[in-house]
Amino acid sequence: MTSKKALGIVLTSAVVAGYAGAAVWSAWATPPVPVATDFGAGDGLTRYVLTADTQSADLLGALEDVPGVASAQWVDTARALVAADGVTAERLAGVPGVTDVELSTSAPLLGTVTDPFFPQYGWNLENTGRNATGQAAVADADVDATTGWDTGTGIGRVVAVVDSGFDSDHPELAGSLWTNPDESCGTTDTDGNGLAGDCHGWNFYANNADIDNGSLGSHGTSVSGVVGARADNGQGSAGVAPGVSIMPLVAGGGSTVDIYLCARAIRYAVDHGADVVNASWGGAFGGHALETLRSAIAYADAHGVLVVAAAGNDGGNRDTNIVYPASLPEPNVVTVGSSTAADTIAGHSGYGAASVDLFAPGTRVPAPWNDGGMRLVDGTSFAAPHVAAAVALYRAVRPTATAAELKAALLADVDPVPAFVGRSVTGGRLTLSRLGDGGSDPVQYAFSSMTSRPGTVRPAIGLSTPGSSGQFSVDIGLGMESGGEIWALADKAVTLDGVTVPTNDEGDARFDLGSRTDFRGIGLAPSVDLGDGRYVLTVQLHRDGEPMGRMHAAPLLVSSPRPAPTGPAPAGPTPGGTTPGSTTPTAPAPRPGTTTPTIPDGSTPDGGSTPGGSTPTSPAPGTPAPGSPTPGAPAPGSPEPGTPTPTAPAPTTPAPAPVTPAPGTPVPGTPGPDGPTPDAPAPGGTDPGTPDPGTTGPAPSTPGTPPSSTTYPEVGAFRITSLSPNRVDTAGGTLVTVTGRALPADPTVRIGASATATVVRSTVTELVVRVPARTAGTYDVTITARDGRASVLSNALTYADAVGPGPEGTTPDGSTPGGSTPGGSTPGGSTPGGSTPGGSTPGGSTPGGSTPPAAAPVVRSGPGGERLVRSDRFSRLGSIWSLNCSASCTGVAI
Repeated sequence: MTSKKALGIVLTSAVVAGYAGAAVWSAWATPPVPVATDFGAGDGLTRYVLTADTQSADLLGALEDVPGVASAQWVDTARALVAADGVTAERLAGVPGVTDVELSTSAPLLGTVTDPFFPQYGWNLENTGRNATGQAAVADADVDATTGWDTGTGIGRVVAVVDSGFDSDHPELAGSLWTNPDESCGTTDTDGNGLAGDCHGWNFYANNADIDNGSLGSHGTSVSGVVGARADNGQGSAGVAPGVSIMPLVAGGGSTVDIYLCARAIRYAVDHGADVVNASWGGAFGGHALETLRSAIAYADAHGVLVVAAAGNDGGNRDTNIVYPASLPEPNVVTVGSSTAADTIAGHSGYGAASVDLFAPGTRVPAPWNDGGMRLVDGTSFAAPHVAAAVALYRAVRPTATAAELKAALLADVDPVPAFVGRSVTGGRLTLSRLGDGGSDPVQYAFSSMTSRPGTVRPAIGLSTPGSSGQFSVDIGLGMESGGEIWALADKAVTLDGVTVPTNDEGDARFDLGSRTDFRGIGLAPSVDLGDGRYVLTVQLHRDGEPMGRMHAAPLLVSSPRPAPTGPAPAGPTPGGTTPGSTTPTAPAPRPGTTTPTIPDGSTPDGGSTPGGSTPTSPAPGTPAPGSPTPGAPAPGSPEPGTPTPTAPAPTTPAPAPVTPAPGTPVPGTPGPDGPTPDAPAPGGTDPGTPDPGTTGPAPSTPGTPPSSTTYPEVGAFRITSLSPNRVDTAGGTLVTVTGRALPADPTVRIGASATATVVRSTVTELVVRVPARTAGTYDVTITARDGRASVLSNALTYADAVGPGPEGTTPDGSTPGGSTPGGSTPGGSTPGGSTPGGSTPGGSTPGGSTPPAAAPVVRSGPGGERLVRSDRFSRLGSIWSLNCSASCTGVAI
């Protein structure tokens, strides 16, 4: 080689006659409705309800004699239910005695996919036999994602995607971006790893902190979406692990990656706490580049991290036609081939009885694109991230397993498929249906009373571990969000059954529960004094000094009541009231075969009485609890107001011309500069001045309210109460304050479809932003949390010429809000981090040859003077706010 850089080729495939290295991203049409009624794997049969003029057994027999009818049964005195395959309603209506035929009504089960593209394109998650566009399909030829989600969605786990980039603004990836707990965004290298500002990962390709990588990052965006696109957000489809955090590590751009940079990225991922590394790239190379890559993979193995590799898109045998890293023998490499919706090997996919471990969906998979839209993608590039996501889910269930044990469990659980026998090590396809079999918790938890006013907060915890006896104790832990990160809340007095114990630097307080012969349906009612804020409550039961199962966590939201209006309320109905058809949230139903733990008075945790005999202060009647569905919000699965359904290029867009690689060169896998240009519009709101159906408009001005302010009746997910001022100068720079009862930390704030405001300060009750320059007009204001939740204030901000900054240029006390740039120095005067995570240099050894002393804990002061200690346990729970525990929940295992 004449170059010092070895270029590995990003693996994608072409849906053309003969593999020629071109990647195809197929456009799709927008679904006619956002939510369908036929979710779930099901059996592929269509069900009809028939009205009959007789109830004789002969009618059921006549229906079952119709070719294609699988069964017929009475559902009441005048209706029968028929399950059929390929039978039309007209054919059934022709059966004597049938007076009417209509489709039966279905409802989604808990854990099914409600995202709008799933009914037409989501076969990879749950294959209904009818949701695989452009290919033959067999029901259940999928990864059984929703069954796996019953065990967990990956909250607290990190998947490193070593690829071409990311799209931090894509609605499907909102809330998925990993945050480096030891580095602030900016120009200071606070964690000492030599990469200044690597707060969300690193672009090794450009050697900067731009993890999006501009237009070069399409492939990495799609791979990231297959891993962890958010579920139930009214957007696109969903990733295999929709609760994980994604660590984007850019090692190339467009259609290639640099092997040396890939090796650096793998080491970075290991040192910064990734649970698994995805490698959707590869090529035939050797020499020092191969040695460097193998060394990095061995480094990952030494630290218990698996590397998931794509098998290649040349249809070749990886046992004899070598491609790296797919053909590497390292024990921590998992190589993945591409399967179709009919459980066959995709024509583009590499295979190998000794080198390819398993297959996963890799044809026409829905994935986000870095223009804000979606594409159907093909290739082992997109089979691999299915497995990388699965590894993260397995790691959550088996936190102490070695890399070898984790790989063995994953491969042992595959669904055997005849077409894969002899073409892979396992002869099977990835499935999550047995995810919880080897790691089920011996303790069941339930949380209720998880919203409260400031003061003495009394959450309720139910525990149940039937058949257990011994000496029991429990750790009750507290974390607090500050500056967008969750910290351990130390030195906080927690009281349980009259005993008060302060939390330690891990945020835990341990209580002795005594000797018990059965621990079934026990209720705990701890109490603690807390101010406004977002907290995390953790619980870990111990028996005879040993932890039982996994610790569980749930969000605890504390907020002050909204101030009463200063004048009489306007006449007429209150804007933002309950929308007809909206429902009150109910407690989640237990999975079949499980028992919901009871809270202390014996009732299930569904908002009933509180353990200890006292009821925490609850919101005023008609006020939604934090985290509960907002009255008037869109139905589950429908798009967030103000966000258009992602679109894509018209089907007439030509595919890239096949390119024949020169002998001995890796095969390109993604479009080059001459490939098709995605033309889907970027996500955003409506045009200025255009009302957005379903968004929340302002309430009428309350008497006594300044005319430049707009008040709201606690609207949206963040219970927004006001925006001031509502009129700003076109030159930008005005400080706008939004108040609410459950505002997110460090959100993204957009003015209109594309302009982003600068967040100056954010607390749970107040958000201050500096608005950008815009042309005159009226714009929506969209506030998006890091976990993907969003609220849209329709036509909330008017831009006009010569308004001037006015009194809003400073905070009420006359100082600049925040006092410093968000993400700057850490309050309390201490520098976060101070050492390279993992304690190793890229070469794998500690400088100086000796182990450095343990670093002192990083401490900061909370908004109320709380002592906060940086915690790996709590910092990994950044996406826990998407968990709705306003009524009750089982929490998340960590």
